[in-house]
Amino acid sequence: MSRIRQAIKRHLDNMPNYTCLQTVERYQKFPGAEQESLIDVLRLEVGYVAGKEIFGWPGSSQFEDSELRSLVTTGAFSTGEFTLHARSIFLGDGTMFRGGGEVDLEGQRVLRFDYVTPNLRSGYELRNPKKNIGAVVAYHGSIWARKDNFELLRISIETDDIPPEIEIRNASNLMEYQTLKIGSTDALLPLRSVIRLIDDTGRLAINRTRLSRCKQYSGESTLSFEDVSDSTASGPKASRELVFEPYTEIELALEQEIAHGEHAVGDAIKATLRRDIKVGKKVLAEKGSIAKGRILRLEHYAPGNESIFNVTLQFDELIGADWNSSLRLRLVRAESPAGPPPGATVQDKVVREYTVLDTDTNGFLVYRKHLKLPRGFTTIWQTQK
Repeated sequence: MSRIRQAIKRHLDNMPNYTCLQTVERYQKFPGAEQESLIDVLRLEVGYVAGKEIFGWPGSSQFEDSELRSLVTTGAFSTGEFTLHARSIFLGDGTMFRGGGEVDLEGQRVLRFDYVTPNLRSGYELRNPKKNIGAVVAYHGSIWARKDNFELLRISIETDDIPPEIEIRNASNLMEYQTLKIGSTDALLPLRSVIRLIDDTGRLAINRTRLSRCKQYSGESTLSFEDVSDSTASGPKASRELVFEPYTEIELALEQEIAHGEHAVGDAIKATLRRDIKVGKKVLAEKGSIAKGRILRLEHYAPGNESIFNVTLQFDELIGADWNSSLRLRLVRAESPAGPPPGATVQDKVVREYTVLDTDTNGFLVYRKHLKLPRGFTTIWQTQK
C-alpha cells in the first residue's frame, strides 16, 4: 500500500492542466421495472486547472465560473472524479486500509485493498437540489492496482449512514483508471465511471460516464475538439452588430434532425430564419440567416404507459451575410410533432389524467414513443430586453 500511495502521489503532484470531452449517459429504473431506460445523454468539456474541476459546453470559448448545476439543471450528476476522489482516499489522513492481496481482474492478477473513510474525515457530499440541502457522509470501498508498477486501476465507493432528509437510500461509484500521455506528462485519469443512486422511492438512477479526446489546456484554448474546415476559417466576418427591438418575433427551422439517444444535452445546433425580420418595409434580417444554439434538455420519461420527452433548445446568435446579432429569446410556441397531450378531452370525455412534467422557460413536451425532431422543425421566439 505504501508503494501504491507513492505511485499515485507522483501522478497527482505532476498532474498537468488538461481538458477532456465528458459524455454521460443517464438511465433510470423504477421499482418493478424489468429494465432500465435512457433518460438523456450529456456532453460537457471538463477541465482540471490549478487543482480545480471546471466545466463548459463543447465549442464554448471559455469555461463557466459557476458550478456544474448551473449548466446541468436537472437529474443526477457528480463531480470529483478527475482527481479529488483519489486525492482524498490516498493522500488524506482519514482513510484506513485493510486486507490486501492478489486477485483476478479482467484476466490479470492485480493487488486489491479495502478501505474505510469515516464521516469526520470524509469530503464526500450528497445533495438534494429540490430541498437545497446536502450532507457529508462516510464511505467505504476497494482499490485495485497493478503488481508491476503499482499504478491505480480501479476505485469503488459505497456511501454509509445517509441522513433520511437527503432522500437517497444508497449511492455508489465505480471508476476505471488509465494512464494517458497529455503533453509531455503521464496523467492518471478515470476514463470510465458508473454512479448508482437509489432514492427513497426505490427509483434507481444510473450515470455511465466516459472521458475522451483529452488534451493539455492553456488559458487560450477553445473548448472544441472539432476540426475547423477551410471554409469556416476563411469565411466572411461580420461587419456590424445588429440589435433587435424587444418582442421581435423570430421564426426558426432546424437545420438538422434531433433524435433522442443520438444527440446529447450540450450539442450545438443550427436553425434557419424562415421569414424576413422587418421594421416597416425595411428588412433587418433576411430569410435564410443562420441561428446558432445548443440543446439544453432532452429527457425521456415513461410513467405507466406514457412516453414523454422534455425538450429545451436555446439560440444565442443570429448571423447574416455581413452582420451578427446576440440573442436573448423566449419561446412562444413550437410546431407540434405529435397529437394532443394526455388529459385532452375527446367528445366531452377525459381520456386520462396526467400531471405535466416541469419544463424550463423555453421548454416543451413531446408525447411520442420515439423522439425525432425533423430537419425543418419550427420554433417561434420573441426577443427579450
